[in-house]
Amino acid sequence: MTLNYRDIEAAVNNETDSGGFAKLMQDFKALGVIRYDYLVAEGIYRYFDANTHVDLPMNGVPKPVATNSSADKIKAAVRGAQAGEFDFERFCELAGEAGVPVWQSDLIAKTVTYYDNQHQTLLVEPIPGL
Repeated sequence: MTLNYRDIEAAVNNETDSGGFAKLMQDFKALGVIRYDYLVAEGIYRYFDANTHVDLPMNGVPKPVATNSSADKIKAAVRGAQAGEFDFERFCELAGEAGVPVWQSDLIAKTVTYYDNQHQTLLVEPIPGL
């Protein structure tokens, strides 16, 4: 199976709010996506299937990433995002301030993992409803 840029884009555009995250993950899975990474400094998503990957900018906006990472800062940012306190762009800004260059959504393990600059895990969150 090869990932289809337009299908992924359509699934993302159908998400109306952060409450639709679980449905979006189910849609991604149906399209063959097994994981995706969000690259904070580049402002792009990298979607993976078993054999390939495709990069999409979607709603990403490049943000600077702090040299020093903070698990407490990314935990606070995730809590705020889950509570609907701010939009995706602000979340990306906060992730960068927390020293998170990438987070990975693994649709098989059903987790989102936030990494520091040495690619060490800062935080792992479950993906609900997947």
